[in-house]
Amino acid sequence: MFLTRFRALISATCICVSMVGMIGCTPSTQNPATYDVSNASIRTPVPGRTVTAGYFDFKNNSDVSVTIVGVSGDVAASIEMHTIKKIDDQMRMRPLPEISVAPGTVVNFASGGNHLMLFDVQLGNSPSVLKIELANGVIVEAPFQHTQLIDSD
Repeated sequence: MFLTRFRALISATCICVSMVGMIGCTPSTQNPATYDVSNASIRTPVPGRTVTAGYFDFKNNSDVSVTIVGVSGDVAASIEMHTIKKIDDQMRMRPLPEISVAPGTVVNFASGGNHLMLFDVQLGNSPSVLKIELANGVIVEAPFQHTQLIDSD
């Protein structure tokens, strides 16, 4: 009798521990209040091209640093984070594998600095939703407006 109850208790404990572990590993697709995305836009590609750039501001309202590790969305086959660096007296675009955002600060993705490169883009008529992926497992979704390239860029 004791052995049967003990086995049942062990089985129930293992199931609970497994479920708690799965819950902790599931990424959140909510847009937590601790992170704000603003000024989000994707440039409409030049006619005949399927590569374009995207920009946004990411604010970390939390008390701990977070790291942006990627951006994804259905509007492009792939999206990469890039930055502009001066190398041998020339400005060069380089991949940006991740970027840390300190507590209470804003990281800007803008023309001439950090930015997104979108490949094989298919933009619709309404804003595109992109997912900003953080190293802590949180996914922050944000609408990106479509904008035209202007001469001053």
